[in-house]
Amino acid sequence: MDPIEKLLEQIKAENENPGPKFPEQVAAKPTPKAANLPQANPPQLMYNLDSLLDKVESEAKAPRVKPSVNVQPIALESTSGGLGGHLDQLFGDVKQELEAQERAEQLKREQERQEEAKNLERLKQKQREALAKRAQEWLKKLDPYSDEGFWFGQFAEHYSSKLEAAIAYLEATPSQKRGEG
Repeated sequence: MDPIEKLLEQIKAENENPGPKFPEQVAAKPTPKAANLPQANPPQLMYNLDSLLDKVESEAKAPRVKPSVNVQPIALESTSGGLGGHLDQLFGDVKQELEAQERAEQLKREQERQEEAKNLERLKQKQREALAKRAQEWLKKLDPYSDEGFWFGQFAEHYSSKLEAAIAYLEATPSQKRGEG
């Protein structure tokens, strides 16, 4: 406990137990006859309180000495293969494990992208086959001597086959125009 706390405890104890602590207070104690009379020495008591307050303030303002402890940090490099080497090895192992996990995740993502591309290609192939069947049906129904048949004949000259021309025509036109919707 520092001196300030001791003084505060002493003051609290004096206030709680009004018994005489200082010789000046013994002389100032009123006798039973004079119990109703005002205290004869109040300035003396005030002087004691003022001196105690001054003492507490001066101790509070006094510079405190802080204990100094010299702690030297331990360099991990100085352990020469002891703790530092073990930590380096552990760090290296963790780093390798994380890199392996990252490579595995990257490989998995790449495989998923390839699988998605294959699925997309299969879907396009199925759509193309369905469109080719529709184009064959449309060609069977097409009257070559009608206006549409005549126009389609000229349109098909720019394609390798009438089937390819029909597929391109069906892809480009809405089904309502072809009478399918």
